[in-house]
Amino acid sequence: MKNSILTIVLFLLVGLSAKGQILQQYSLWNQNHYLINPASAGNTDRFESAIGFRQQWVGVSDAPQSYFATGHSVLNRPKSFQKSALYISRTAGTSSTKTKAGRPFVKHALGGTLNSGENGAFKKTQAMLTYALHLPIKNDLYLSLGVSAGLSNFGFNESKAQVLFDNDPTYNAYAASANSNIFNADAGFYLYSDRFFFGYTGKQILRNQLDLADVSAENDPTSLEMEHIIMGGYNIDLTNDFRLTPNLLVRNSVNLPTTLEINGTVTFKEIFSAGITYRSEDAAAITLGMQFNHMLRAGYSYDYTLSEIRERSSGSHEIIIGLTLF
Repeated sequence: MKNSILTIVLFLLVGLSAKGQILQQYSLWNQNHYLINPASAGNTDRFESAIGFRQQWVGVSDAPQSYFATGHSVLNRPKSFQKSALYISRTAGTSSTKTKAGRPFVKHALGGTLNSGENGAFKKTQAMLTYALHLPIKNDLYLSLGVSAGLSNFGFNESKAQVLFDNDPTYNAYAASANSNIFNADAGFYLYSDRFFFGYTGKQILRNQLDLADVSAENDPTSLEMEHIIMGGYNIDLTNDFRLTPNLLVRNSVNLPTTLEINGTVTFKEIFSAGITYRSEDAAAITLGMQFNHMLRAGYSYDYTLSEIRERSSGSHEIIIGLTLF
């Protein structure tokens, strides 16, 4: 088993390498906070839905790729609210978070996510439901508490696995036991107003065992370690037409080095946005966003790889398409 390439891929999958971690990484998280934090469900008082795709390290065979679909809404929102705008690194305005009498109110929100990611021979598919409670603090300042729970399916595609020797015991065990279903839960808080946002998320808080096959090795990391994520941003109105939003994202896990992501986004008339991102020891990215009308928006990011893998990859691409139904 020591000579098995499959074993190396497994170690990458379960979290010994930041580049192959089981939790998907997105450069356009600031265009959909719900991807990162369940407590942000309902932050715009509208039914917001989105689909997206990320291709990591173009040019590298069997490189990670991921898909996602999200939807969330406030259940008890006011009957009258503004049409949607380009919500890039910003949250709901005061006009849609108050009753007709002008008083903030407690909000209840529901959401759901469906995502799928492939990394070499391994695939993860996850479906989660979310509940978030938004508590008014002062004027348009809210504190939201959210939790997501659902099932994660981990699968193994034997056709994509390569081993150095025939009859490798690890390969045979994984080929015989193709998938595993695990109950998963995330939780977080989200403090926000029209001026700023700050949040924390705990991913994989149950730390369940990953049992794809009835095999084990010394120091085999088969548990899903909890990941801690801190996010924040502040909106600075430069003029009546331009808004600057610095964003910060910090990710940490037991078996992974801490990742720091710094982003600066400029938004023009809530129609067009452009930003630059630096992710420590990983990549620099350019992000774009466009609001076509009150219903449809889209975003794109290109990541230029800064690590040694750039010698084999032309970078990473990511797209997101959002739809506001009501």
